Amino acid sequence: MFVWLPALSGSAAQNILLLIADDYGVDSSSLYNSTINGASLPPTPNINSLASNGVVFTRFYANPLCSPSRACLLTGQYGFRNGVGDVVGPGVALTTAAFTLPMAFTNAATGYALSQFGKWHLAPPAQVNAPRNVGRWTNYLGSLDGQLTNYYLWTKTANGSSFTSTNYATTDVVNDATNWIAKRGTNAWFVWVAFNAPHTPFHKPPTNLAPHYAALSGTTADINSNPRPYFEAMVEAMDTEIGRLLTVVDRTNTHIIFIGDNGTLRDVIQPPFPNTRGKDTLYEGGTHVPLVISGPAVTNPNRTNATLSGMVDLFATILEMAGTSVSAAVPASVPIDGQSLMPALSATNVQTRDAYSELFGDNVVPASASGRTLRNSQFKLINFSDGHNEFYDLLGDPFEKTNLLNSAMSTVQSGNFYSLMLKLGDYQIALTPPVITSLARSNAQFVVTVQRNPTNSYGLWRASSLEELAWSPLTNALVITNGATSVTLTDTNASLSQNFYRVRAQ
Repeated sequence: MFVWLPALSGSAAQNILLLIADDYGVDSSSLYNSTINGASLPPTPNINSLASNGVVFTRFYANPLCSPSRACLLTGQYGFRNGVGDVVGPGVALTTAAFTLPMAFTNAATGYALSQFGKWHLAPPAQVNAPRNVGRWTNYLGSLDGQLTNYYLWTKTANGSSFTSTNYATTDVVNDATNWIAKRGTNAWFVWVAFNAPHTPFHKPPTNLAPHYAALSGTTADINSNPRPYFEAMVEAMDTEIGRLLTVVDRTNTHIIFIGDNGTLRDVIQPPFPNTRGKDTLYEGGTHVPLVISGPAVTNPNRTNATLSGMVDLFATILEMAGTSVSAAVPASVPIDGQSLMPALSATNVQTRDAYSELFGDNVVPASASGRTLRNSQFKLINFSDGHNEFYDLLGDPFEKTNLLNSAMSTVQSGNFYSLMLKLGDYQIALTPPVITSLARSNAQFVVTVQRNPTNSYGLWRASSLEELAWSPLTNALVITNGATSVTLTDTNASLSQNFYRVRAQ
């Protein structure tokens, strides 16, 4: 039986396969890095074949840790909305209040069969039914926790029942996925395959899966003293099993998405990325990850696209691949932060937008690492929770060696810095927007009064035009708190014939 969906130009519904590698940043992929940079890179012919038949997104961003990234992907919302800002732990978990991607498929009556295989890590492992009760997957087989104790001996959960598995975990997830796909016949399906690899514990995979690393001893001492080859062997094993999975997929009728969930572990991250700025940091090494999309939506394959994008965008992209949309599948009361990447698949142009990542919560170690980052086509702002900022020109300084805030900035640099600072206000829901109660200009003064929220502080910003890069804060503005009810802000030098003002809550 075929399911017909109008959004796909009247053609039969097309399958969707999502592949997630764990702790796999751009530094470890030959699609993004090179041995010329001094990197050691594992062979990944099957992942690279997706690039040959698809689009490699060169500016795709995750969060620095896996749980926040997966929550963004599953909900289409940033962590400040879905509540998951760091790894699952005390007080951190996705809840049944979340509206998830499987719910959107059901809501839109797509007719797709849905299944998740592999790593879950969005609720405590004691919640054995969370993939179905929280994620709303109709079928789930895999591991609930963030890390396997042993890839050859681990706890597997199948639709609420847990037991011990002795199958090599990377092989096991592909066994389950291929068996399930083979039973779908001509019915359309969406399958989420989340590998544990190449996340720790590092180990030697079966030789037939990683033949280039057959000479590794596999001893604990060797793994501890030289972990990188074992990481690479795990990547090759994952790629080999991806190849086996692709043999049961009709690639002419299947959208295939491959991503990393966060940057590479700092112990094994590759040059030219510094080993202090990998996984669990807001720097490029912790957030810049691979995204490759292949399939029937791609025109002019074997190309790159520099659209700034992130995990939340895959929610809308996958819905459009299924012949529906956010507006058709998601209640109007549910905010969705992502935008579909389908235009970048059908055309070679680059979409203009920003990329946002965040890291927050009581489980962040060290706490000083928490914060938020926002980048535009050239510049990147990192706003740390302890109050300090860092600002980089990623075109001239892609590995964030020079914090531009440590010296005098050019007009272009300062304009972009203040622009990104203002835009950060859009990526939070805790602040109450300022409510203006009065404003006036007399002589060389501009005075504005806003209702006061005692949890906020307020600043006055000024621009001579409404250009995005024209805004800057008035550091010498007078800010007077009038008891509990209002705040008055005054520009004492409003001498220009025309000024524009903004009151910013922070």
